[in-house]
Amino acid sequence: MVQRVAAEPDPYFRAGRGEPVLLLHGLLLTWQSWGAVIDELSGDHEVFAPTLPGHWGGPAVSGPATFTALADFAESVMDEKGWPTAHLVGNSLGGWLALELAARGRARSVVAIAPGGLWDADVPVTQQLIRKYRAFGPVLGVGAGASAPAMVRSLVIPLLAHRPAAVPHALATACAAAPAHCHVVDDLAEDSTLASGFTGLADIQAPVTVLLCEHDRLLPPRFHGRGAAAPGVESRTLPGVGHVPMLEAPDLVSAEIRAAIARATPHH
Repeated sequence: MVQRVAAEPDPYFRAGRGEPVLLLHGLLLTWQSWGAVIDELSGDHEVFAPTLPGHWGGPAVSGPATFTALADFAESVMDEKGWPTAHLVGNSLGGWLALELAARGRARSVVAIAPGGLWDADVPVTQQLIRKYRAFGPVLGVGAGASAPAMVRSLVIPLLAHRPAAVPHALATACAAAPAHCHVVDDLAEDSTLASGFTGLADIQAPVTVLLCEHDRLLPPRFHGRGAAAPGVESRTLPGVGHVPMLEAPDLVSAEIRAAIARATPHH
């Protein structure tokens, strides 16, 4: 029997017209992880969802992949589109990058979903995270072949979603295939920025919403000490979801993004 393999995704997705929204995905994944959130938002927003360098279908990495380099890439994407600012939405690594762009003055609003980087520097979280990603390497297929058989899918998706059965089959297959083609984990593990995390909250002028995930198996809420308690940051926990809540609860995530955009948009 021939094993069906997920096709390599396009490097980005764009659709819609209206206020600009930039969607930034998490480590190991691609823009496809946003699932139905893209369709919902593009009904009345201009949505752009790129795949980060060194990830499946994304551009090649030139030089070491650092957090700063990935943020530079995201900022260059905005420049190419002629977006001085946009509503920035990121998950996991993408949440960290969205905050970094906001600190550079590029945000109209920020929604950071289970973001990386909001940990206290004196908490040994980063080595735990790297060990976890590397321990799952054989399961996720990091550095391995391209196929995403049912067994791999059944092991990967429960790490990302609390209710794997709620994730559409095609989306689950794509997300299970993606980690085999991610080549930046080692680079990011060596980046000195990892230990300090994101330190620019005080520089952000736009409204920030941090959404934690009740059943996060990759980045538990207790790791978000600095961000959850920061002045001017709205923080709450999404119930019943895992680390990538768009997979299993796109309506919930879309509603949170829309609420954040509405709070940041002047009404005349």
